[in-house]
Amino acid sequence: MNSRHHVPSDPAFSEAWRLFRELHDAPSLERAEKLVLWLGRDARHVRALDEALTLWALAGAAMVGSAPGDESRQEPTLQ
Repeated sequence: MNSRHHVPSDPAFSEAWRLFRELHDAPSLERAEKLVLWLGRDARHVRALDEALTLWALAGAAMVGSAPGDESRQEPTLQ
């Protein structure tokens, strides 16, 4: 089992989340370079981005599922 736990007050996670959202919402070479430079500064930044991307993926997977009460009508979807 994975023992990583996100601490909401972790500044690296907050920065990773912010940089990812900026790049996702308005992709640009400048934003991509900013993220790459930030990642190269500290190994903890890479872990923080990994946690942010995991959170993003889990949120997306939760949205793909059926509405409450619809379990009998639809098979679960994995992405």
